[in-house]
Amino acid sequence: MKKIRLSNENIAQAVDLAEETFREWGVDAGNILQIRLALEETLLKYQETFGTEAVFAQKYIRRFKSIRLELSIAGERFDPFDTGEEEQSVVLRGLLANMGVVPAWQYKNGGNLIVFTPKKKEPSQIVLLVLAVVLAVLCGGLCSFLPEGIRGFLVNDLISPVFNRFMGLLSAIAGPLVFLSVIWGIYSIGDMAAMGRIGKRMIGRFLLMTIFLTLPACAVTMLLFSFEAGGGGIFDFSELFQMVLDIVPDNFFTPFTEGNPLQIIFVAVLIGTAMLMLGNKTTVAAAFVEQSNYIVQLIMEAVGAFVPLFVFGSILNMILGNDFTAFFPAYKLILAMLMGDVILLAAYLVIVCTRRKVHPRILLKKMAPTFLIALTTASSSAAFGVNMECCEKDLGIDKRIVNFGVSLGQVIFMPGVSVMFLAVGFCMAEIYGVAVSPVWLVTAFIIAIVLAVAAPPVPGGALTCYTILFVQLKIPMEAIAITIALNAILEFFTTAVNLFCLQTELVELAAGLDMLDLKRLREENKN
Repeated sequence: MKKIRLSNENIAQAVDLAEETFREWGVDAGNILQIRLALEETLLKYQETFGTEAVFAQKYIRRFKSIRLELSIAGERFDPFDTGEEEQSVVLRGLLANMGVVPAWQYKNGGNLIVFTPKKKEPSQIVLLVLAVVLAVLCGGLCSFLPEGIRGFLVNDLISPVFNRFMGLLSAIAGPLVFLSVIWGIYSIGDMAAMGRIGKRMIGRFLLMTIFLTLPACAVTMLLFSFEAGGGGIFDFSELFQMVLDIVPDNFFTPFTEGNPLQIIFVAVLIGTAMLMLGNKTTVAAAFVEQSNYIVQLIMEAVGAFVPLFVFGSILNMILGNDFTAFFPAYKLILAMLMGDVILLAAYLVIVCTRRKVHPRILLKKMAPTFLIALTTASSSAAFGVNMECCEKDLGIDKRIVNFGVSLGQVIFMPGVSVMFLAVGFCMAEIYGVAVSPVWLVTAFIIAIVLAVAAPPVPGGALTCYTILFVQLKIPMEAIAITIALNAILEFFTTAVNLFCLQTELVELAAGLDMLDLKRLREENKN
């Protein structure tokens, strides 16, 4: 990291170097332009503050699929992204940085550190998964002509051991990934005072509405499935009460040694909340959690790159073992999730249109651009800009709520994901003949909501959630092959539904705080 002065010439050279390096590393052209403008503006702000004699250094890092540019400027603490105008600015910047929308800033070792995290262009995950399924079916058809002994060797001595090792690796990563993700997500809020009256009320509504909206979706989607009765079909309060008590571990180590997901999340919430309350007294612990979180996420991203290969092997194994018929009832999964999503959309549409007296056609027309971008990209980050503009300009939500609510909501408010987890649990329980009792249903409901909030926002994060879901619901791990193959399709719908629910929820929140422009909400767009 060669240190150079903050002259105009050096700033121009640094910006050109960033553009050239990211282009060579395959970063999306639009993202390169954003990074170039942000880098130039950042350096000019530091030049204005510290003068042209101040020095800066650049460091480019590429590990596996992760790319970063670290910019360090020696001197006093100065946050170039803090305008001093926005409420919860610390929280907002942390959320946006974690989403990769804006650079991340921190004061470290007597210097200002800014981290830019561009995204590489990657082939569509759904294309790779479809290709893996097609190749598996073709190879399975060809292998049917092989002698029985060779097919047995492929299943028992080659494919099954690899499958078991892959599942073991996912299980090993799942606990630490969710644990660190929950702690860091809570600590990244900043401090309790930074939340303010808007933040506390917003988080409360997000959690309550996720529960209230998932309940009817759960009731309707259950009707599609026929379960094997367990526990005599009688509601046993003592069993349910014991399940609640079991969430609290005997100590901080048994959740990890026994792989109990609910206990892991419980411990993570305790630690994250304690760190948030103690603030600057936990800087060493926060640095450890942050760096450990990056390490585990990087491992998860590397493992996620092998998912198409894993799906190929799993489906081929099912074909050779004559178990491919398990795929046929999986259509119910998509149907159940769509039914649940329709309930979510209809509920919020009725709530907003009835309470705020806005015509459904006008509301849907305003929200359509964000919904369509999410539906076609399966990325909330891709729809971020349009989402912000729609909430403020078209829906009439106060800018303070938009800035904080959109960022926070895209991370923790995902009712569509909770419905998806429930549908997956119901479908796989039916396919694999898992005994279902009233307590099992309550467990499924709780774990779906918890995972929807705690799901790590990284590629492959859903894989760890499915392993946790199946362990908690006693579903065989063989179900992961079917689930992963369908997950790429399901994510397009869940992302669009999540953003629709978020926009309408922010309308209701703003109205309750008297921060909603009803005239703008009700009037039809002229363009």
